[in-house]
Amino acid sequence: MSKTDLNAAKTWFFPPYLVATSLISSFVLEYFYPIAFTAGNPIQFFLGLIIIIISVILFYYTFIIFKSNAENPHPRSVTTQLFLGGTYKYSRNPIYLAFVLMLIGCSICFNSVWYLVFAILELILLHFGIILPEEKYLEKEFDKVYLDYKNSVRRWI
Repeated sequence: MSKTDLNAAKTWFFPPYLVATSLISSFVLEYFYPIAFTAGNPIQFFLGLIIIIISVILFYYTFIIFKSNAENPHPRSVTTQLFLGGTYKYSRNPIYLAFVLMLIGCSICFNSVWYLVFAILELILLHFGIILPEEKYLEKEFDKVYLDYKNSVRRWI
């Protein structure tokens, strides 16, 4: 049986598909129905760009944690170990945080309300469709160790 099986978290979807769909949808809507939230300026562009870069670094660094520990980051995969260090010292969901930050950074960088709308939608879908099922699974799988971790580290930041 593959590492993605019936014993894993019962999540609704694969998160990278949500991010890709959100980015593409925001881009298309901005192209056809542009909605700016400020007059826009170079400082705003670079601030958004910095947030985008931080989100990519956060994602990459956290992804490396999975790969260097021979774990599959797919939320429907069986988890054999709990990560408590690295980015997981600061957020229980650093990859999902990176996904939301990516859209917020795009919203600021491109001065577009659409990216912000999709960031909020993504936050809601990640919370109910991925994070809550994952937490239920991890509580069952790791019991007190995960509950202690959950009580000491915030979900997002």
